[in-house]
Formats: sequence, structure tokens, C-alpha cells
Amino acid sequence: MAVGILSAVLASGCSSQSHPATTSITVFASSAMINSLTAIGKQFEAENPGTSVEFIFASSSDLSAELADGNDADVFVSGDYDNMSAVANAGLIASTPLPIAANSLVIATNPGNHSNLASLADLARPDVRAAVCGGPGACGAATQQLEDRTGVRLHPQNIDTTGTDVLRDITSKRVDAGLVFKTDALNVGDNVSWFDFPEAADATVTSWIAPMKDSDQAGLATKFIQDVTGATGRKVFADDGFAEPSKKFETYATQAPRGRPPA
Repeated sequence: MAVGILSAVLASGCSSQSHPATTSITVFASSAMINSLTAIGKQFEAENPGTSVEFIFASSSDLSAELADGNDADVFVSGDYDNMSAVANAGLIASTPLPIAANSLVIATNPGNHSNLASLADLARPDVRAAVCGGPGACGAATQQLEDRTGVRLHPQNIDTTGTDVLRDITSKRVDAGLVFKTDALNVGDNVSWFDFPEAADATVTSWIAPMKDSDQAGLATKFIQDVTGATGRKVFADDGFAEPSKKFETYATQAPRGRPPA
């Protein structure tokens, strides 16, 4: 497994040596869902004594590449459909992926928004040092989609892998502002200011979940997925700033996992 790309987190936050578990599952998940999934994992462990959930958080593109390279996981949570589709088309998932939550981009700034940004176009001003996500991850894909659909071309000083990296650039004052998912901005608290902007509706991204084909704990993985997609997960996601997936995905979720969902 690639060192420095993936980070492992036990849902309990404790070492498995101090709390032996009879069974465990490994969940590869988008870094945009760290807080939500960790909370769901803790509740899952509490309701299923003798189990543990280990999360591997990273960008969805890194995770899909790791899975394609043969790294083992029981569940995959992708921050977008493109990377879920790549894993599905490689024959690695056991059943149809399900949509679980939607996320949208916001503009995050240094506290107080001293650059007086008010729109996406302002982020492209030559006097603004901006950071954005690049590459095939969910945040990068949403940013590219936003530029393509609005015609606004950004000229970022920094191009990062995840929204967490963009926020780190902002809080360290390496840049003035950047594009990140709303849930990432909420997690930072008062260390940044942020605001919604109308064009973000053109780049809403849906997260998906699926069980892995060669899981040794298929039953437990299915049970965890039920928690994520059920009332437990919906409440956690809503509390963390996620929106409900679009209704247009409900029909797709009953179909085969290959191909793309409706645009």
C-alpha cells in the first residue's frame, strides 16, 4: 500500500490491541467523509460488540488505484461516481453501488475575507492567491466541472490533491482563498471563512458506497452499508452538512453497476 497517501483510522479511535475484536472490516473511503464515517463507525461498533471498523481515508482516485492494484478492502466509499465506476468496471465490487450523500463546493477564505471575495469570478482576480483541487479525485473533478460549465477560468497559485490540502494552504496563509467542499469547510470551524455561491449548483458531487467482491466479511460489510445508507447515516450526513442524493439516482441504483448515472 502506498505510504503517505492513505491514512488508517480505527472508528473507536483506540488500538485494536487494547480492545480485541472478533471480527473487523476495512473501509476505503473518501477523505471528504472522515468525520461522518468515523461517527457512523463508532455507532456501528457500539451496536455490534466484538466488531471493529478500520477506515483508510484518501482521495477517491488514490483509493480506486489502490484497489485496482490488489489492496484488500471490504467496503469502498467514493466521493464521486467516476472512481466508483472505475472500480466497478474492474469487476471488484459485489453489488450495485448506492448513492449516500451529496456535496457542493464553497469558496473558503482567510478569516474575515479580507480580499472581499463575493463570487466565483472574484476567485479568478489576478490579485487573489487561490488554491484548488486538481487531478481525478472528487474535489478536482468538481472544480473542473465547475470551470467547464461556467466558463470561469481560475489561475490558482496552488493545485492540491484534496480539499483538506486547500484548507491547509488557506489557514497557513500561503493563499487567500480556495474552492473546497462545504463539509470540509465546516470541519475547520473559525479557522476559515466561507460562503456558498450560485454556480456551485452546477458541480454538486454525489458519494457512493459498495461492498467489495472478495471481502472475507461480506455479511458484516453489508450490515455496515445498511447503517450508512439508512436512518443512522442520513442523520449523521445531514448534521455534517451533506445534502440528500438527487432523486434521479434512485432508478440508477436498481440497475447494474456498470456505466454512468444520469447527468
